[in-house]
Amino acid sequence: MTGIFPSLTAFGGTRGLLQSSQDKKKRPSGLPTDKPLSELMSGNARMVDTYIYEYVEEVVRNDRPFATLIQPRNPEQIPKVAIIGSGVAGATAAYELSRAYTAAGMDPNLHIDIYEALDRAGGRLYSPSFTGPGDKKYYNEMGAMRVPDNSKLFWNYFAKLETRGPDTIQEIFPNPGVVATEIYFRGGKYSWIGNEPITPAPDVRHPVDWSKIQDDLGSFIGSLVLPDTNLGVNEIAALLTKNDPLTEYEQTQINEYWSFFIKKYEAVPFISALTEYLEANDKNWGPTEYNMFSTLGLGTGGFGPLFPVCFLEIFRLLVWEYNEEFSLSMPMDQIIGKFLNLTFTGTPDRGIPAEEFLEMNTVVYIGLDAQKQTPVVFYMGENNDLTYKHYDYVIAGTTLRSMQIRLNLDAEVVPDQFQDAYNDGNLVPVFSGEENNMVRESMRVPHIMNSSKLFGFVPQKPWTNPRWEHRWGEVRYEGKNYPVKCVLTDTLARQMYFLDPYKHDDTAGSNILISYNWGDDSIKVMGILDYHKDQVITPGSNPDFNLKTAYELGIGSALRNNVVADVLRYDIPLAPDQQEINLQSIVWQKEPMMFGAFKIDYPEQHYYTTQMVYQYHYANEQSTRKKRHQRSNRVFVANNNCSFQGGWVEGAMQSAVNAATAVLKSMEHHGEATGFRMNSLFQENPFNQVIQQLSPRYALPGSEEDEILSHVAE
Repeated sequence: MTGIFPSLTAFGGTRGLLQSSQDKKKRPSGLPTDKPLSELMSGNARMVDTYIYEYVEEVVRNDRPFATLIQPRNPEQIPKVAIIGSGVAGATAAYELSRAYTAAGMDPNLHIDIYEALDRAGGRLYSPSFTGPGDKKYYNEMGAMRVPDNSKLFWNYFAKLETRGPDTIQEIFPNPGVVATEIYFRGGKYSWIGNEPITPAPDVRHPVDWSKIQDDLGSFIGSLVLPDTNLGVNEIAALLTKNDPLTEYEQTQINEYWSFFIKKYEAVPFISALTEYLEANDKNWGPTEYNMFSTLGLGTGGFGPLFPVCFLEIFRLLVWEYNEEFSLSMPMDQIIGKFLNLTFTGTPDRGIPAEEFLEMNTVVYIGLDAQKQTPVVFYMGENNDLTYKHYDYVIAGTTLRSMQIRLNLDAEVVPDQFQDAYNDGNLVPVFSGEENNMVRESMRVPHIMNSSKLFGFVPQKPWTNPRWEHRWGEVRYEGKNYPVKCVLTDTLARQMYFLDPYKHDDTAGSNILISYNWGDDSIKVMGILDYHKDQVITPGSNPDFNLKTAYELGIGSALRNNVVADVLRYDIPLAPDQQEINLQSIVWQKEPMMFGAFKIDYPEQHYYTTQMVYQYHYANEQSTRKKRHQRSNRVFVANNNCSFQGGWVEGAMQSAVNAATAVLKSMEHHGEATGFRMNSLFQENPFNQVIQQLSPRYALPGSEEDEILSHVAE
């Protein structure tokens, strides 16, 4: 999982960009700094779509479990839960379910199996490493690599895993402008840092105006005001970060604001919304401005891959108003191991490998026993034989594409091979029949963005290496020279980060995120990696080396005497037997079980995402729609794909909490739990009225008008 929005940290977030577009003197001064975990844990932050659900207060700042399990008289009646996937969603859901039985003060009365198809835990938290001189480790965050300050659910969960305490420092992520940054555009070099303007090098003959792009985008954001009110992005953001509970009037303000813009923008791509504003306000963007914005954005990364996406995806992040992003004090994938240790041993530092807690098998289908209406999980056994187990509940914690391609959750009829292999009666699909039409549709439709990364290792930082230090770029800020640590280009290599995990050791190396691409730029990467050996740039090299060489040539052809290209060429070994040691890449579209990096809706897909977000409300079925047995209250979905934060770990955790509460609510109904305290999460979707107004456009033949089960829990 990666953030879906080029960073605004250097501008002080959305508010800072708005202020600086109105008055450059109001642009925040100084550079963002590292923060202790305790500071990131504090405060509140709500997503505009789900503002009525107090995740932080109800989940992590309340020590009580969501419910307490009842000890069955017969040990064979202990409920069994299968969680598919050991990523953030799966690990979070397992933890919350485990709290329900540890609180009972008795032997475990819940059986949890976590299935994992890969040979590692973590899903899109994946942190392979390089080993440098002195056995120093350099971790390469292939998936999630930075966490916004407003991810309050995440930071509070993380505090349970970071046993060094709340004073543990979380380093500011080296986003463009946060560190000294160079930009290559049309053969010219520009530099910037902090609140300084982007400045062309002396030899740039026809410099472009970056401040115009920044000011115009700030003005566009400032125009997002609810008609006949003074409610704009800043005002709504202030309400969403309010520490105290929202008043009824404040909730009404948020609801009216977002309802208006859902109806205005749910079918509008980002680039259309922006262009409409620019043309209406005589901003006069031409090919140069659009090219700058597409490839390099505001100087913090190109917005081109976001041009076709639904503007609501961008808009909700603006009102979420995260200001800063941080690297964690541990590798990302260690979170999963610590979470699983905490879940099954009671302490995050037991040190048991994460895989020891998992069923390392590939789940290939989930169905329901036709008579019992309980889940049946089919998986490939030790000898690659098709095997199945019965469960009482299932949480599918995988990506939407995996739910469709691997788990067959969008099946309307049971595939023959699974019915033939089932010896205990008949199967029915989990989401079969007309009442589940929209859930099946919603698994298939939302757009999944591809993303790719290439990391390389150099044994000494270029800015301290005698071979390069006299040529390496610097940017002066507040009387001090800062070495360049971020390079953005309009070439094949879009964003390059020279990471510095050992800042105070001049002899240490750097793991370079040579390129981080999305969308069409990432599709180009797939083509280069797949070159036949007769087409490669350097015969006999591995695909990662081909890609590195392509980036090296692209950057080298952008500027004469380019030291960045020279570092890539000479400091990353050429010998074929060393390339795998010094280069690592990933293309999430090609990763088994992932099939993409993160969900980001195209126009007219918000409706479908809403269906998946609120699928956990199927747990209301027993109290509100007893006759409609086709909607199972036994299987629930959880993933950042099933959230309104498709590119963030926070969305995966919120979705996991939803699924865990759904299981426990259903268990209470079936007499397996008591004291369920999370009914607040089962309040009606606050924007259900808007969704109902949209539903006729999306209704399928035979579907009901009210597909979203967002009833108040009884």
